Parts: sequence; structure tokens; C-alpha cells
Amino acid sequence: MTMETPKDDLHQDICFNFFKLPPSQWGDHFLSVPITDSDFNVLAREIEELKPKVREDIFSLSSGAIKRKILLIHLLISLGLSYYFENEIEETLKHAFEKIDDLIADENDLYTISIMFRVFRTYGHNMLSDVFNRFKGNNGKFKKSLTEDIKGMLSLYEAVHFGTQTDHILDEALSFTLNHLEPLATCHRASPPHLLKLLQKALHIPQHRNSQALVAREYISFYEQEEDRDETLHKLAKLNFKFLQLHYFQELKTITMWWRELNDTLDLPRNRKERTVESWFSALVINFEPQVSLGRIMSAKLYLLITFLDDACDIHGSIPEVTSLVDCLERWEPDYMGNLQGHMKSSFQYVMYVFKEYEEILRSQGRSFVLEKMIEEFKILVRSNLELIKWTRAAHMPNFDQYMEAGEAEVGAYVAMACSIMGLGEIGKKKDFELLRSRPKLVRSLAAKTRLMDDMTDYEDDMKKGYTANAVNYYMKQHGLTKEEANMKFGKMIGNINKIVNEECIKMTNISRPILNQFIGFGRLLDVLYTADDVFNHRDGKFKDYIFTLLIDPIHL
Repeated sequence: MTMETPKDDLHQDICFNFFKLPPSQWGDHFLSVPITDSDFNVLAREIEELKPKVREDIFSLSSGAIKRKILLIHLLISLGLSYYFENEIEETLKHAFEKIDDLIADENDLYTISIMFRVFRTYGHNMLSDVFNRFKGNNGKFKKSLTEDIKGMLSLYEAVHFGTQTDHILDEALSFTLNHLEPLATCHRASPPHLLKLLQKALHIPQHRNSQALVAREYISFYEQEEDRDETLHKLAKLNFKFLQLHYFQELKTITMWWRELNDTLDLPRNRKERTVESWFSALVINFEPQVSLGRIMSAKLYLLITFLDDACDIHGSIPEVTSLVDCLERWEPDYMGNLQGHMKSSFQYVMYVFKEYEEILRSQGRSFVLEKMIEEFKILVRSNLELIKWTRAAHMPNFDQYMEAGEAEVGAYVAMACSIMGLGEIGKKKDFELLRSRPKLVRSLAAKTRLMDDMTDYEDDMKKGYTANAVNYYMKQHGLTKEEANMKFGKMIGNINKIVNEECIKMTNISRPILNQFIGFGRLLDVLYTADDVFNHRDGKFKDYIFTLLIDPIHL
């Protein structure tokens, strides 16, 4: 069958033009990418033709080939294909885990055990970490001979990031793997180039904490260089990613046009930040699958709104003005704006505009109850924002715990998670929003991580503009530490939070997997946005690389 979309030469043109564009024109640039319904149909048809063969090849293997199945499930996850086969995967792993002791009894291959550990924990099965004791010598340390197996070492390093607070052996494994993998990452002759690149990516952000879309795109390139690759599986992965790209281009068109119309309708102040592509990308990190396309658009609009609101209140609003805005939002009457003027009036109109769109979508889905939950979470956000503004303007110095209580709500984590659940459509039930509102340990931990990572990233800018409501600032003052010392403490806190999140993901069996994935996806967003670079605000750093990887770098069929 001849492929009609998108042409590789088109991708080359996109690449060439993209790097000449100033960041403010990225959204406009994606408007020029031609997409038709037939483009979607051609790719969808080819994908549907290949899926039965892949399903047959993997899930029809004999019962004696369970480990082989698990290794192939890992491939499905890495290539971004697992969502096509969720039922088969869950059924396979359920039966396999019932036989886990027999399954691993005589297995001494580091790569195989590490992959099994990762796959089982990904799907909520608590495979015990003591399985890695078999790789230790008589001296109680990991065997030096393991370092010769680069793929095994890399997979062990990846497995470490599924660790909980009681998986102490994984702390040892982290030191062991880093000591050997980090030097390899800079030694270009030590391993095949494609494996070296995979290693470098993993050391930046492990697969478990990275955007599934980025992982899939990078793994497609890696898998292409593997001599034992399954050609059908590889072709399906490439077709699927091209299909995803069509959705992504369409979403960027929608968001860009919406932003233009919003500016025309509300006449927003000209000195606002424009973050259309960044907001879409943030939504993508949480949910990358095609069926959540509308949800990504809804989340992107929320992130744009929060960015505007933050600037309006933190920079342009006096305390009385922000108080008036919060009072109007508490009333939530679209036609009542009291004495709001300027940025505060624009902010109120912007909020009402976005939530009116949400209301129309939810009504069409027969899910109007969700709007009430979203409004409730949004009000919590603006109340907390006002509290922090009052603290910073009055030079109030709360203790660190008091700040974190307010700051976890103000940073937008709760309303962002609510929006992700809303974007799932009928999958998001009333009980799921109630669970979120009850602030279980998983949710509170993610909010705390958001606050810490955001404030570590923004500390210098916050201090320059006199905005003292910052976790690093308060922690330094309370404990008499330098910024570097406070950041080291926060790094340890974040490491512990990651373990708590992993633990809670195994424990929380009372929610559906799609809902749990929203929380996991939000955690991934934090690592992508804040690891080594402020992705949301520094467009010419890692963010530009990410957009190139996802949307510009051509996939050749």
C-alpha cells in the first residue's frame, strides 16, 4: 500500500523552517502542516491490518514462553503500542504473577529479571526487589562481572526507579549502575552508537519518569538498529507514531486558532506570556494516546489560563485587586465583575470563557457533574494564590510546613489532575473526583513534589522580582542554610517522594488503571519540565529538542 501521509519530504521542510523560527511563531508554523481526514484513514487502516498479527505473535505464545511474552510486553510499552493491547497484557501478567516464584527460580540473566521487574511493577504487581540478591557475590556486593552486560546494567538502572521506601537493595543498585554507566555515557567507543544514545537518554530521565511519547519516538529509532528486531512490530510502531503525529498537529492547530480567537474576543493585554505549544506539550506528557486528544486540548487551555492568572495576580495586581478577583470567582456569576479593571477583569473573563467551553463539552457528554468538581478545584487554586501574595507583600515568613500546605494547592497540581481526569470522558467517574478531593497520600505527594521542583527552578527569578513566597527561601531562612544546602535537602525529599508515589501506585487497588495513569502521568510531567532545564519557560533549551523529536524528526517507512 502506498503511504499518503505525512510525506517524509514534508517533514524535512518542517525541520528546516522550524529551526529558523523565533519561538513565538511555533504555533503559527504548525498551522501550515496540511492534514486531511484521508490522512488519518490511511494510517488507521494500515494499523488495523497489522494489529492482529502482532497480537497473534505475542499473546498466542505457548504457556511455556511466559518470560518471552513479558519481554515482548516491555517492547510494546517502550514503542508506545501497549494501549492497543491493554486487556491482553493485563490478563497475561495476572496469570504470570501467580506463578512468579516458579518463573524466576532458575533465571540468572540480569536483563531478563530487570525487565520482568519493570513490567510487573508498571502494571501494579509487587514483584519483590529481593530478586536482585541473586546478582550479589559472597561479599554482599553486586558482582563485577555484571558490568560487562550493558543492556542488563541499563535495565537494572531503569528498574531502580520503581523502588519504594522498603526496597533498600535498589538504593545499592542505583549506586552500582551509575558508577559504571555514567563513564560509559561519555565513552563513544564503549558500546554501539544506538545503545549509547539510549543510555544517555535514560541517565537524563529514566523511561519510567519520562514522557511516553518521547520514549516511544526515541525507542523506535533504537529498535531500528537492533539486529533481532521484529519487522512487523517495528512497522506498527512507526505507523502508530505517524498516526499520533497527525493528532498532535491537529491539536496544535486547534490550540493556536483558539488562542487567536481568545485574544480577539477578550482583548487580552499585550504583555501576556504566550505558551500555546508549551501548554499542549505539558498535556501530552500526561496523556499521549490518540483517544485522549480532546482531553489534551482541554488541559492545554487550563495551563494557558493558569499561566495568565499567575502573571496577572503576582505581577500586575495589588492585594485589594486580587482580593476582588477572588471574591468574584467565589461567587462564580459570569455577568458579575464588581469593580474589576485591567488585568483582573481580563482574568475573570478568561476564566469564565474557558469554563463555559468546559460546560458545553461536559453537557454534550452527559457529565455536567464534572464542572462542579472542576470549579471547586479552581477556587482552591485562586484562594491559595491570594494567600501567598499576601505573605510576600507583607514580608510574612511562615514556617516551611505552613508554606507547603498553601503552596501545594497554589501551584496548580490538584486542578491539573482534575482536568486530566475530566479529559478521559466517561472513564472519569464521580468517585474519581471525590478521591482526588480527599487528597490521598499519592496526590499530596505529587503536589509536594510539584511545589518543591517549581520553587527550586524559579528561586533566582522569584528573588529578583521580590516574590519571597518560595520553598527554597523559607527553608533557607528557617534552617539557616545556603541555597545549595537547601537544594540538596529538597533533592532528598523528592527522591523519597518518588518512592512514596511508587508505593502508593501498588497499594491503590481501589481505582481503575486509566485514573491511576493520570497521577503517574502528572508525576512524569514534573520530571520532564524540571530536570536540568525549565522546559516551560526556556524555549531554546530541552523544550526545543523535545518538539523536534516529537514533531519534526522524520520517521521513514
